[in-house]
Amino acid sequence: MKRAMKEGTLRPSGNEWKQALLTLMALFVISLFTAAAQQPATSALPATATPNPASGQLPKIWHSDASHKDFRVEVKGDLFHADWVNIPAAAAKGGASMRIECRRTGTKWVGSASVYQGIAVPGASPGNDIKMCHFTVRFEVDSMTPEKILFHTEAMRSIDAAKCQLHQTAWEEFAWIPKK
Repeated sequence: MKRAMKEGTLRPSGNEWKQALLTLMALFVISLFTAAAQQPATSALPATATPNPASGQLPKIWHSDASHKDFRVEVKGDLFHADWVNIPAAAAKGGASMRIECRRTGTKWVGSASVYQGIAVPGASPGNDIKMCHFTVRFEVDSMTPEKILFHTEAMRSIDAAKCQLHQTAWEEFAWIPKK
């Protein structure tokens, strides 16, 4: 029986050594081509795409006319982060929050919004008619300038408040403008 390893070494002998080296080189070359193929071509950016703005160029607080919520926005490199900051006192006492985290993917930022908020429980007695529930929905920032952030997210459509279960969502488009 032929031994694949030389006595007292961890190095393959003869042809196995050459085959291992060729395999490693092939894997290295393949990984270089794969990484290059995953980079978007600069000319492939649509006209609406915006470059990754430096966090210092963007206002810190943004307002949603649709939800009347204000968000602290921070962009660092390929990360987009936003937190709900004007939480009403009663909701804040219950721990309400909304945290949005996205990572740059091609021409937009893709991630999720983690929401913890009170949901009305139909038919519940007063004092027990609001239940704090946690939901996670998809969130995508389409474009960002110092004047406007355009995004779309899953809007919650059907919720079983008693069980804190989200049954149905629908994608909707929204915009934030700098807080004045």
